[in-house]
Amino acid sequence: MKINFPIPFLISITGFLFLPCFFAQGQGTTNEVLDRDEYFRRLEQRALSLSKKFADISGTEPVRLITPRKAKTYTPPQTPITYSPQSYYDALPGPQPEYEKPSVSIEQNNTAPPTEQFVDNQIIEFQPTMEDKRGEYYLRPFIALQVPRNQKYNSLGLGINELDSYAGYSLGLHAGKRIDNFTVGLRLGYFYNEMAKRNGIFRIDAENELLAFSGTAGFSASMTDKLSFDFGLGLGFGNRLNVSTLKIDTLPTAPVSSSFEKTVFTYEFSLLLDYAYSENLSAFAGYRLVGASDNAPFDRMVSHLFEVGIGANF
Repeated sequence: MKINFPIPFLISITGFLFLPCFFAQGQGTTNEVLDRDEYFRRLEQRALSLSKKFADISGTEPVRLITPRKAKTYTPPQTPITYSPQSYYDALPGPQPEYEKPSVSIEQNNTAPPTEQFVDNQIIEFQPTMEDKRGEYYLRPFIALQVPRNQKYNSLGLGINELDSYAGYSLGLHAGKRIDNFTVGLRLGYFYNEMAKRNGIFRIDAENELLAFSGTAGFSASMTDKLSFDFGLGLGFGNRLNVSTLKIDTLPTAPVSSSFEKTVFTYEFSLLLDYAYSENLSAFAGYRLVGASDNAPFDRMVSHLFEVGIGANF
């Protein structure tokens, strides 16, 4: 039996059979395997070719290929460097110094502040000052019993050369600053006492008032943790007022009064015990010698003061 195939059908069958061969050839051409260096070399050549074409069009110079500098090769030394074991031992750090701390009992540690500090391997003695213990500033209001000396007096022929002085009083305020164990401050004080003297039919009664302002300087020493001893000196000025009254027994006339007022120079010397009964408050008692220059018929004044008060430390 004879079968006749049309020509288009035969052409289609032939193309279909040979199609895988053409496809395999194309795949083999396009899927060429390149290593990394070859890939970058071709990419570089293509970039240089494009750069040359653009340079011809624009009239500029093409990009030049820069070859990297060759790396220097390390040449090891012919003779190896060797170190002796002693050099390794000498490079090690030395032993740490040992510090000897004095033994402090529990009682001393609780009651007394530290008096020693360690710097490297040396012991440095440290003693806290009054400024460290009590504070930088202090304020001391006071009241005092004044015991003056007998007052020399010029009675202008009445035969009275000295007046008997009676006990008086004084009050004031003392404020200052501590600098380590030293003190500087200002004191404002008021003093009052009376005087009298009789010579026959003549009797003189007098009063003495002094308002003084002085600067002080002193030193303070700690006796215990709470008790301290202070002494100081002071210089200043003040306003002194004296009033005298003359009485004559044989004359019925009224007593004759005279008053004298003058700015005078003052000085003082003080001793004081201070007891701190709390962190910021303290009670004190002391002795003070106060003097002032003369005022008309009244000679210079000298008084002993015994003062007490409560102060503040801050």
